[in-house]
Amino acid sequence: MAIYQRGKSYYYDFVYKGQRYSGCIGPVSRTIAKETEARKKAEVIEGRLNPAKARKSPCFDAFTQEYLEWLRVNRKPLTVKKVHSVLARLNPFFGSKKLNEITAWDMERYKKERREAGRQPSTINVELTILKMILNRAVTWKKLAEHPGKEVKTLQGVHGRTRFLSEEEEAAILAVCSSALRRAVEVGLLTGFRRQELVNLRPQDIDLARGTVTVAACYAKNGESRTNPMGERLKAILQEALSVKGDAPTVLVTEYGKPWTTEGLTNQFQRASCHAGLERLGPHVLRHTYASRLVMAGVDIRTVQELLGHKDIKQTMRYAHLSPSHKRAAVEALEARFSAKSPINFHNTPSAATSTMRKKIFAIR
Repeated sequence: MAIYQRGKSYYYDFVYKGQRYSGCIGPVSRTIAKETEARKKAEVIEGRLNPAKARKSPCFDAFTQEYLEWLRVNRKPLTVKKVHSVLARLNPFFGSKKLNEITAWDMERYKKERREAGRQPSTINVELTILKMILNRAVTWKKLAEHPGKEVKTLQGVHGRTRFLSEEEEAAILAVCSSALRRAVEVGLLTGFRRQELVNLRPQDIDLARGTVTVAACYAKNGESRTNPMGERLKAILQEALSVKGDAPTVLVTEYGKPWTTEGLTNQFQRASCHAGLERLGPHVLRHTYASRLVMAGVDIRTVQELLGHKDIKQTMRYAHLSPSHKRAAVEALEARFSAKSPINFHNTPSAATSTMRKKIFAIR
């Protein structure tokens, strides 16, 4: 902030080594105010100026507890759950540090350590984003003078190959699933729902008469509900799920009649994929498979975006390359306009407009 004017007086306000220094310069010219601010900064560096009185900077782990309480009041439960899980990885590194002791270099070291531990760039980027959100809230609440991570960049090139299941892989996984897991997997393949949308699907979200299934806004990632049509196969699976769920509040339940949790579904699906002879896969591959098959069936990207509930079509465009015929079809549609016309010799056959123009030029001469 440096210097600023309020009324007729100038004030200085700057941060040095995590401490904030501020004060009134007085009703002077801007030039004198800038000179005074420079002198104050020199006094700080030389240790002759004490920082402004302020509360002690809290430790990171203590502040995050306050932050979680704020999230519980102001954000969706799913957001709280996600931040809580990420804090389990952030606290061992930053927990004992005071907020004003965290530097951009600390954040860069965290990135490096996580990368060396074999974590995916996308995972590290999520952790960095949540760390920045926490520090930004600390600045807003005056617990931190300046955000240390403004210049810390996320890792680039995080979009690798989009993994989806082949028909053979799908059959192999379904063959080793329990009946309860099989229902969850098939619903995932036929709806493209995210994990939290699958495990929180409620009876009131299913309209068998109209043939629709809805994701409630409170469980959607973007906070907006969406309603998709259901085919006959999906309808039959959901009817079976409704008939065996008992008193559970959700449609999909475990073999013990309990609602699935995201962790439980993930663990069970990972085991099933390994037993099927595949690599360790998470249930998000079901969503990728749903989207990939839509695109390969010729469904346009905008419709796929709506079915998936993506706000940004860039997310959906990851699947566009799976339709190798769409560019060729576009070019063929363009060239079809000329199919009824005779070939054009651009070098020897002038257009009518060109001939008229030439006649006008010769007439002028």
